[in-house]
Amino acid sequence: MSMLYLRLIVTVGTLLVDIPHKQQVFAQNYQLTSSCGGSVEAGGSCTLMCYTGQSSHTTIQWENGTLLYRVNQGSCSSTSPSLPADYTTVCPSSTNYTLTINNAVYGRDRVSWRCDYQFGGRASNQIDVLVPLSNVTLTRSTLSINCVAVSSPPSSMTLYKDGTSVATSPAAVEGYTGWTATINYQLSGNSRNSLYYCQASNTQSTVNSTYSFPDIPVNSVSLTNITSANQEVGAAEGQQLALTCVTSASYPAATITWYKNNVLLASGISTDDTSQSGVVQTTSTVTFNPVRGDLGHTVYCRATNIHNPAPVESDSARIGVWFGPDQVKVTKPMNSVAVENRNITLTCTASAYPYAAFTWHYSDGTPVGGNIGSVTESSTWWYQTLTFRPNKERTTVRCQVRNTRTSATKTGSVSLDVKYPPPLPPSITQFPALMFEGEQQTISCSVTGGHPLPTITWSCPGTGSASVSDSGQTRTSTLFFTVSRSQHSQQCECLGAWQYGGYNYTDVRTFNVSCPSSTQPPKEKYNRTRSATPKSTRKSETEEMENTGYSSLDHINSPAQSSMNTEGSERQHYTQLRVYGNTNVDANVETSTYKDMIETPSVPYESIRVSPYQNSDTQP
Repeated sequence: MSMLYLRLIVTVGTLLVDIPHKQQVFAQNYQLTSSCGGSVEAGGSCTLMCYTGQSSHTTIQWENGTLLYRVNQGSCSSTSPSLPADYTTVCPSSTNYTLTINNAVYGRDRVSWRCDYQFGGRASNQIDVLVPLSNVTLTRSTLSINCVAVSSPPSSMTLYKDGTSVATSPAAVEGYTGWTATINYQLSGNSRNSLYYCQASNTQSTVNSTYSFPDIPVNSVSLTNITSANQEVGAAEGQQLALTCVTSASYPAATITWYKNNVLLASGISTDDTSQSGVVQTTSTVTFNPVRGDLGHTVYCRATNIHNPAPVESDSARIGVWFGPDQVKVTKPMNSVAVENRNITLTCTASAYPYAAFTWHYSDGTPVGGNIGSVTESSTWWYQTLTFRPNKERTTVRCQVRNTRTSATKTGSVSLDVKYPPPLPPSITQFPALMFEGEQQTISCSVTGGHPLPTITWSCPGTGSASVSDSGQTRTSTLFFTVSRSQHSQQCECLGAWQYGGYNYTDVRTFNVSCPSSTQPPKEKYNRTRSATPKSTRKSETEEMENTGYSSLDHINSPAQSSMNTEGSERQHYTQLRVYGNTNVDANVETSTYKDMIETPSVPYESIRVSPYQNSDTQP
């Protein structure tokens, strides 16, 4: 194409200006393309590229709808009108011009573009500015709920109340930023206590708004296991304890936390929310296995939601740990002695919680009679006393302790060394009815029974010390002495005494001592003359009667009785003598053979008398 030059003469004042003009290129040779392929998201960028084919005039025009932007090739900028700040122009050559939209706006850039339209440039494909459905705005007042969604392509919107659809938007309205869908929902009555959200959808995506909670704080939270503050709740040691807290109706749902002994619990917690009439009631349960160290600790819960400035707190409960009975012991006072039929006090001790009951019995199951004291407590220790009279036949006493909550039982016992006195008084078991002066004599006293065995003492004149021997349950005390006339008619007492008192008895015998004259033949001679012919002894007998210190013959027996040949029979041939004082026997007096005489002794049989200390508790 040839270039034509026109000459224009412009008169400016008195100055004539000759402006040459380059011939314009026909419009059909212009090409307009875009880097975004005709579609760009709002906020994105797209570059328009205009190719003129051949050099054109130094100015190119960009048409945006009804707006014309003239770009000078030299400065590559537009001043009439000015380009928007987010538009960028580039003029790389006389045939290439670019316009970059750096922040696409739906209402401004979604139009048909042309380049050099003044000279017939071709129209481009329309640029479509897409507005993503990325946000749904929900606002709430005491009277209404408002939802707004802007997008391109347009969207439809639904309002949900507590999960149920209650309203939909009318058709979206196109505006500068895109298509706008709206919902305006009026609140009244219980509808103010509900949860709301909006959901918008178009062909590209589905988006939910934020949730709108009613303004209902948590007013209270209750620990349902108790009816009053500091009440005890518990379980057996090693078993699970479950505690439950329930909040007042609130919105949104409350968050419940648990504390044991003021320490936050982090495990064993379950929570359940129950919705009704637009509000939520929250239930939380904590489960744990209490140990003995938890006894007496407190447990409580706290609850809050977004409308609470501070958490609300439940009443505290005390943890009870049911254990025992353990360490069951039965004791008696130190240095005490269990004496049959004499009161002694035993104490049964056990560790248990919450309460212990006591039962006393012997090893054969027979209840122990006596005075049972009240149950006393010190922390987790329990005590009960039993005052009773021990029985030597039942020496093991048992104390059974029962936990009244768990019914667990445990038994402790004590074996008593029951002391008991002999059942019978002492008895002199060897004491001749007649003793002879000067002979060696043995007398014995025995006691059978008793634990321990009693002590035996003698009160016998002229006898000296005794020896004691035990054989099984029998204790025997024996005296060895020489018979003297001074013992005649004296009493010999055997005293049985028990170290724990309550037993003081005596057995008494009377000495019957035969004191023959100094010329009396020895006992062997008597045996040799027993068979001799009796002769008159009257004179000698008369002399003996006249001798001071001897008594008359008690009895004179017939000669027939002189045939007795035992020692006891021989002694019966002697005259029983009673000693009144010192006796001086004339050595010249005829010795009596006591023939044809038999002795009837005075009554020397045992005489038992009760010691004045019989009922005394004084121990020797």
